[in-house]
Amino acid sequence: MIMPNNNQQILRRLKAIDLQSLTVTLAVVKEYKRNRESHYTPAYVDIDERLENRLKGIITRHIEKSNTVEEFAVDCPEPEEDLVRSIPYTETDFFKIKEKLIELNPEEDKVEDVAELVKSKAYLIILRDREGIQVIGFKTLPESWKMKRNKGLIPLLFNENRFEDLEQDNVFSISNLIDLFYFDELLFILSKKNFEFGLNFREGMINNANLLYEEVQELDLFVNLDILTNKVGNNQRYLRKVATIRNLGHYKDPVFLQRLREVSSQKGWNLQFEEQQIVITEESLDAILTVLQNKRLNSELTHEDFDVESTKIVETLVPNP
Repeated sequence: MIMPNNNQQILRRLKAIDLQSLTVTLAVVKEYKRNRESHYTPAYVDIDERLENRLKGIITRHIEKSNTVEEFAVDCPEPEEDLVRSIPYTETDFFKIKEKLIELNPEEDKVEDVAELVKSKAYLIILRDREGIQVIGFKTLPESWKMKRNKGLIPLLFNENRFEDLEQDNVFSISNLIDLFYFDELLFILSKKNFEFGLNFREGMINNANLLYEEVQELDLFVNLDILTNKVGNNQRYLRKVATIRNLGHYKDPVFLQRLREVSSQKGWNLQFEEQQIVITEESLDAILTVLQNKRLNSELTHEDFDVESTKIVETLVPNP
């Protein structure tokens, strides 16, 4: 995991951005289950300029009020005052949502009817610049997302000095709160309860591990898989590593695995292989989990290998021709 002081620096960088210069869009997220796993489908919703300004104001206020970062833990209390709790997005289902979102075109991939809105589980306030999505606010939807008629009461809208019956209109409500915001591969959590519910965190961690065990058995990837399953158990630190491994999917990539065997042999890493299988031992388990997260990197400066917490890709400038 990224060290907490780095998380604090990332928050400072976010707070230094002129958020008012970014464009804002709104998307809703539907969830469905397939083979015991949660899948997510985002879709954009057209909004007017007034709502754009209000949404930008909502996410801006929460970022401005956030000053202190502590790492998320399953047993941590709700954050209070100016505290936010951080977790790499690859360890959560937000990774799935973000991967889907970056494939969409805000001008084309839109909600088609009101039924899609009603079935949504959450919405996203998305801030972007010319380079793409920079910040995302996430809010789990309450049951009152679509305003319902109270028994014995008729909903009315006072517009242009007259009442209008809203009975036939599709009226929805958006909260002034968000549950978390995303920036630079980190989630900053404002509501622990809504984060865990909205992204199926506790359920998803155990489910991810069980699905990974099934998949690597089908792939015949490991010798001594029981060492892994026994070590992980309900240990949150190892469950988060497993979640990242499954989200990234390198363990299913034959090219990655072949390259792993070659590089491990060249560099003398403490990894053992039997033909196409990786041999798990008590001593090598942590190293195996590290390389499958692609977190063993080489320094161009010192030519040393390091096990790192952050694997953010470094953006390079293209020299002018």
